[in-house]
Amino acid sequence: MNEPQDTKLTQREREVLALVARGLTNQEIAQQLFISTYAVKISLHQACVKLGARNRAQAVIFAFKKRAIDTQDAFSLEEIADLLASLGPEAIETIAQLLKEKLNGGRAQSGARPT
Repeated sequence: MNEPQDTKLTQREREVLALVARGLTNQEIAQQLFISTYAVKISLHQACVKLGARNRAQAVIFAFKKRAIDTQDAFSLEEIADLLASLGPEAIETIAQLLKEKLNGGRAQSGARPT
């Protein structure tokens, strides 16, 4: 079933959230999108209301979880690779195993997550 129209994020709200995810301030977002800081605040507030978020950080997390914005909207694949590379080999192995399980459509037979 589709979401009610009033809870669907607008293109502008998605753009603002993607830039918040990158760590930009309201002023920096306004400059990048060629809008006023007031317009940024309004878009961010509306996104928070629609997502049920208390603040900008929670709005970004909820938007990613609800797939209202995609990681590629906020980060390049190179930036994601750099982040993953900084985690170290054990974390990368765990992430690789989790991704493999997700792509295979299920969990590991033991049901336990790798350590």
